[in-house]
Amino acid sequence: MNQRNLWDDIKEGAQEGFEVLKEEMVKLTQEIEKHGKIIKKKMDLSSIQRKVHQGFSLLGSRLYELFEEGKEKTIVNDPEIIKIISDIKGYKSDVEAIEDEIDKIREARGEKAESENDSKDGGTSGGKTSSRSS
Repeated sequence: MNQRNLWDDIKEGAQEGFEVLKEEMVKLTQEIEKHGKIIKKKMDLSSIQRKVHQGFSLLGSRLYELFEEGKEKTIVNDPEIIKIISDIKGYKSDVEAIEDEIDKIREARGEKAESENDSKDGGTSGGKTSSRSS
């Protein structure tokens, strides 16, 4: 009977250990999923920030064209200038929305939001939410 008690103790200990392992694997899986979401959001953020920089480049090129053509007085009403500025504003809103999503994911993990730790994007943040694709 002593052997049976020992075997039952070993079996019970193994079951408890397995349950703890299973719980920890669930926690680990959840952390990996959250980390993956942050990485995806950062990739999205990088893509939109690239569009913001391209927009500024297009804006500068168009302004230069108008000055070269002697049309500097038409800049404010130039449809291409208006569209580029509108796109940049939309992208800047998208940047802020994604940064907010990243902060929420981090807060759910118990981390401090990035906006509390450092400057987010070097000044490309704008309004709230918008969806812009090119």
